[in-house]
Amino acid sequence: MNEHDFLTLHAQKATEYLLGVAYLLLFIPLWRFVSSPSTAAVRQAATAAKSLFNWFHLPEGLFLHPGHVWAKAEGAGSVALGLDDFGHRLVGPVSAVLTPKVGESVRKGEPAFTLVADGKRFDLLAPVDGVVAAVNARAASSPGTLHADPYESGWVIKVVPKKLSENLNDLLSGDAARRFLEGAAERLMPQMQPAMVTAQDGGAPVHGIAKEVDPERWDDIVRTHFLTN
Repeated sequence: MNEHDFLTLHAQKATEYLLGVAYLLLFIPLWRFVSSPSTAAVRQAATAAKSLFNWFHLPEGLFLHPGHVWAKAEGAGSVALGLDDFGHRLVGPVSAVLTPKVGESVRKGEPAFTLVADGKRFDLLAPVDGVVAAVNARAASSPGTLHADPYESGWVIKVVPKKLSENLNDLLSGDAARRFLEGAAERLMPQMQPAMVTAQDGGAPVHGIAKEVDPERWDDIVRTHFLTN
């Protein structure tokens, strides 16, 4: 090896060494940033948001009013109505459900039934026009259990519709309904803490989101989402 080759090899080794040192100097602050509590919180919040969006679903065949009352047409010519799972998670444990009597009329966009939680009343708007044909006895005897199965045994009233096709055309279904629920959850996320999405039930939001977001004015949050504020 001549002197020129030796110097060239030495220069290459020195360059590689300097590049390695520079990489380490850049990597250390980057690693500290990625591992910092604030960055970890951001990642945790992003995971929480994903869990939140995936939780709020609407089964196929159901229609949704923007006030979070769902409607499901049944074979007997009636339509079952109930509160969606976002609404249940938002308001939290319910102590009473107040319903109209069989034979009474409900009108789209007007109160169809009322929830009571922590002494506060929350009206839920009817998604269809019709006459009440049945009331879920479970809603009266065990209102706090309705959230466990909001789309099946959690129905509240059934009505015989007066203009079903016209009403359903104004409601959300399929992807549009799911996007609406995701948007509703997304509007709450800036106010929520990652701890509000629990690991115990598979990443599902706590039961009573509004109270966690703002304990002083949680009822206003609920009424805003139910369109009755």
